[in-house]
Amino acid sequence: MSRRRKATTSNELIRENCEWPMTVGEVAKLTGVTPRALQIYDERGLLCPTRSGEGVANNRKLYMPEDIDRLKQIVVLKDYGFDLKEMAPILDGEVDVLEALDERLKELQAEENYLKSLILFARYAQVVGEDIFETLAFGTSEVDAFAEFLRESPVYNDRQQRWENFDDAGFERLWDDFGAIVLRFLSITGDNTFEQVEEAVAQLRAWFGENYFEIDDLDLLAPWVMFEDGSEEAEFAQAISDESTPGFLQASVFLVWLKKMLAELSARIGAQTAEESVPGNLTENEVVRLVHFVCQAVGYPVMEVAQLDREKWEDMVEFFTTILTYLIAAIDDDELMEEMYHDNQPIIGISCLEQLIDQARALELFA
Repeated sequence: MSRRRKATTSNELIRENCEWPMTVGEVAKLTGVTPRALQIYDERGLLCPTRSGEGVANNRKLYMPEDIDRLKQIVVLKDYGFDLKEMAPILDGEVDVLEALDERLKELQAEENYLKSLILFARYAQVVGEDIFETLAFGTSEVDAFAEFLRESPVYNDRQQRWENFDDAGFERLWDDFGAIVLRFLSITGDNTFEQVEEAVAQLRAWFGENYFEIDDLDLLAPWVMFEDGSEEAEFAQAISDESTPGFLQASVFLVWLKKMLAELSARIGAQTAEESVPGNLTENEVVRLVHFVCQAVGYPVMEVAQLDREKWEDMVEFFTTILTYLIAAIDDDELMEEMYHDNQPIIGISCLEQLIDQARALELFA
């Protein structure tokens, strides 16, 4: 019975085909590690080649096969992000390499999640922020200001009474469920990232509806309030991961809402192509109803049309304009549209949204 020939390792090939000992220059040429790096490894005690001896060929460093084996391990650990000070215990067998790699993998996954949250928040900041650095650092004051209307509303304050009625088990279950949702956001990876974000936002909305009050998919301000600075939910999410997590969750809610609002407006105005103007130049009543719908759907507290006065109407138009401006900025971002839609992008276009803004501003209901 034939035996499978044992594969020859790179270490064995080097041992068999190189002349030993090797100089710094020869090691650098063989491995691609610079002489300066070899010097640093020597100074740090990670790689200690023998010396040719005082007065012999300038006391050159001489490397043996075992030094090359150790150098390869240093290079691998460096590629996995280990600091030089972390390498010695691993190389010397004081720390198990598999345990060290497993711990490093967890750190890399945490870094990946952090970068992913920054990227998503940057997408959001591009849509809402006139000053992108200000938005990245402090969030958007516009949405926060609108959300304050909701925080002061009776329906929001009823939430506090509901929470006070929970027993200890119910309260613990509430936070366990919320923590599981936060972890769901933090575990998003691989392909179809935005679809995973949409699924996680749907879970978050369901949790909000169960523990606050019922909302529909177009309500932006209600779930937004959860993650304002200093809220219990923001602090809980931050404790699970890091200080960027609440902003990541807000950005996720915002972008999923944005996609749904684009779809709803496309359907409501009956647009057939992205380039066409507002169909039939909407009547005054149709524009009023559209403004009212957008404001109410997003969560802005509005009165019935019959109860409006000039000031309240102008406030609504301003809010309506802000929302449509966000949608315009999103459509204008090709990379964001590709990430959100892949193929089936919304029918409604920038020119159509701009005309809707113009028509809303042109109305003089209380002249």
